[in-house]
Amino acid sequence: MFRTIEWMDDANNVRLVDQTKLPLKTEHLIISSHKRMAQAIKTMEIRGAPAIGAAAGMGMALAALESGASTKNELLEFLEHAADTLNTRPTAVNLTWATTRMLNVARAAEGDPNKIVQLLISEAKEIAEEDVRMCRDIGENALRYIKPDFTIQTICNAGSLATVHLGTVGAVVRVAHERYSGRIRVYAAETRPRQQGAKLTVFEMMEDNIDTTLITDGMIGTVFKEGRVDCCVVGADRILRTGHVTNKIGTYTMAITAKYHDIPFYVAAPMSTIDWDTDPENLVIEERNPDEIRVINGTPITVPTAKVYNPAFDTTPPELVTAIITDKGVVELPDEDKMRGLRDC
Repeated sequence: MFRTIEWMDDANNVRLVDQTKLPLKTEHLIISSHKRMAQAIKTMEIRGAPAIGAAAGMGMALAALESGASTKNELLEFLEHAADTLNTRPTAVNLTWATTRMLNVARAAEGDPNKIVQLLISEAKEIAEEDVRMCRDIGENALRYIKPDFTIQTICNAGSLATVHLGTVGAVVRVAHERYSGRIRVYAAETRPRQQGAKLTVFEMMEDNIDTTLITDGMIGTVFKEGRVDCCVVGADRILRTGHVTNKIGTYTMAITAKYHDIPFYVAAPMSTIDWDTDPENLVIEERNPDEIRVINGTPITVPTAKVYNPAFDTTPPELVTAIITDKGVVELPDEDKMRGLRDC
């Protein structure tokens, strides 16, 4: 797969795949300001927790270039405002993780503003490269659970398009696909209301010649009952220190159904997705535009004024999680003590 997002050295701007156009068109956007990057994140032209983390890092680098600061204090003030602008989505922790990391680099740097700007550009590119390495490690760490001829159930998109290149769940599938000479299959849940599973995951898997079957979210129980899948592998937008996993709406339902049918339920995510501070009761779940449910691909499907509840994410409790697979290691049957051990490894 191509890269979802990359820094263009020749022009000091960012090129990213416009995910709102997929799978019918593959188009790139050129982003040259942090405000435009914030818009791209908010409107989901780029989406997926690791991908928007990389986008936020590059957005901060763009802000540094835009600042025109003559002193470090001026630069820091501009960057702090830019971080507030870029933090447009409240649930995925990678977004604030990246803006905070960039601010910390700027605060710790010495020298004139031009030097600090170059440091921030380098740091943004390093965030992206780290993501590629972390995803590969996630895929390798998952091999103990994924066997030849397995069929993997997914939801939403945690593939290349949700990261810089390889994906989190995408890495689990792709590394196993490589290792087992193609003997891996995928069932992809459509993922209402934005259909990222249908539009993005199926597109990615078919591009890589991975045997993939699309189902609607409501078919998951039947698919599990009929024994069509061997395990579930999902991504995460935020994992709490308690082992609670926040991911695309529908993940909790899948986890409950998997538990009933004795199907392993794995979560694949980098360490940057883990929030060590927030308590489960304080987690903010993003609610999105009601028209995402009232309208499909520009066509109204219900009464235009129908009352809508549209949370973008749900939270799966740790007792439903078989293992959390990260780039640093694996936590089986997660709880707070085991998560703390992962942090210290």
